[in-house]
Amino acid sequence: QLLGNEDHVKVELEKLKKSHDEQQQKLEERVLVLGKELQEAKGALGASRHRQAEQSAVLLTSQGQLQEVEAENSRLQLRLKELNEEYRSRLAQYVRDLAIYMDSKASSVTGHSKAPAGQAAMKSFVDSVLRDIRASYKSREEQLARAARGYKKRMKDLAKKHESLLIAYGLQRERLQSLGSSAMDCGPAELHFSITEPELLTNSARELNRLREQKAKLEMQLQELQKGLGLMSGRDPNELLCPRQLDEEGWAEVRKKLREFTLNTQEDLEQERSQLLTRAVVAEEQVLELQGYIEQHLAR
Repeated sequence: QLLGNEDHVKVELEKLKKSHDEQQQKLEERVLVLGKELQEAKGALGASRHRQAEQSAVLLTSQGQLQEVEAENSRLQLRLKELNEEYRSRLAQYVRDLAIYMDSKASSVTGHSKAPAGQAAMKSFVDSVLRDIRASYKSREEQLARAARGYKKRMKDLAKKHESLLIAYGLQRERLQSLGSSAMDCGPAELHFSITEPELLTNSARELNRLREQKAKLEMQLQELQKGLGLMSGRDPNELLCPRQLDEEGWAEVRKKLREFTLNTQEDLEQERSQLLTRAVVAEEQVLELQGYIEQHLAR
């Protein structure tokens, strides 16, 4: 029966060979198309990277120009303020000179008999107008000063509330870490949410930010140490993230490092604190001197 079906088998083999050749040709054509598409994608990727590099260079140049323009704008605003003050003083002096001239002119025309009645009338009027202008300027300056003080007070209150929230966030984060669940995301470190604006930072806030930075570094080192121990012991590194699963020797080493860090940094913090206190005393004395100078020379 097998020998009788030999022709049929040959026909089927020829069909399979032909089908295989067709599929092979289609696959080769598909590979060629994919190769062309890959080359086009590489070209587009290179062009996009080139454009990105050009845009980065333009961005850096624009940022530098923006800083220069901001500095020039600050200088121009200061110069404008100085010119405004000079113009105001000159205008007031010109008006006074004009009033004196008009009064002297009127007294010379009307004669000595009528001069005392209208003498210095223009000057007194001008002095009254100038007093009103100075009073309005002073009122406006006091209003702006009160608004600035209120704004600074609100910003300080917000900074204090933010600091309280940051402390509470740190406590909650430590509690979550103490639970030791590897699937639980404790969130970023407190340093990620710290205030970085120099105007809002006090001496204590700077010290806290420095301690938070040191704490974040220690946490990174502790995680790397735990991962290394996990790889050496052949266990899952996430299992070692739980403090309860650490052995006593590991915790003793961690406590030793923490004690060393505390002893090393305490002296630096004390020195920095003394320096900051000295600077604060000097700044207070300078502020008192400036306030006395302003009170003495403000009327002039």
